[in-house]
Amino acid sequence: MSAPAVVLAWGRVDADGIVGSGRPQVRWADLGVAAPGDGRTFRRVFGERDETFRRLDRMSRVLVLAGAAAGIDQVLTPALAAGAAIVFETTVGSLDADLRFADSMAAGLCDGPVFAYTLPSSSLGELALRHGLRGPTVCMSTVEAQPGVALREAGLMLAAGEVEVAVVGRIDVLVGSRPTVTPICRAVVAVLVRASLGLRGVAAWPDAASDPWRDWPSIQGTSSDNRSGRIE
Repeated sequence: MSAPAVVLAWGRVDADGIVGSGRPQVRWADLGVAAPGDGRTFRRVFGERDETFRRLDRMSRVLVLAGAAAGIDQVLTPALAAGAAIVFETTVGSLDADLRFADSMAAGLCDGPVFAYTLPSSSLGELALRHGLRGPTVCMSTVEAQPGVALREAGLMLAAGEVEVAVVGRIDVLVGSRPTVTPICRAVVAVLVRASLGLRGVAAWPDAASDPWRDWPSIQGTSSDNRSGRIE
């Protein structure tokens, strides 16, 4: 598969920690909290206030952290961000929030704050609000055996000229063991731009022959020193 887009920035959150082209790696062990962190994690990692981070569900928290690690605001002007598409895939969707809400109802309570996150697209909305992303938004449910659907969809949108920029990735969060699924915490966020713009990227396009999210973007050889800079 030829690269239909340039990777302008990326961020990743997993069980080990937080890393991205816009930030150095931070490990959960050093933070003293388990993934996906607590209400103070955003400020501790990025040194910035996020007044609403504390109320976020776990899926949104992971995605917001990955977006900040990518440094989306550092590479996109407000004008480009306003037209950027958001394209994500997930295998477990909002199951973590769904189960938390169901447990609250079974206990005779209604967890109103978590109810707002019982749709997978709610986490994309949190990312969009923070970075001014107002283009088309796509959240796709996929199976573990067919990864990379979001990359392919975003690549088609960029190649067709439907958008100039796409914020694309994969997100799956489920805390605690359940009978049919295992705990998971991972998110990859990449800022893609049309290859025809001739911009230099910070990571190679993933190998389509394997799981494009498993080892991509690679931490080795990628740092904030070789980023392409903000698009003007």
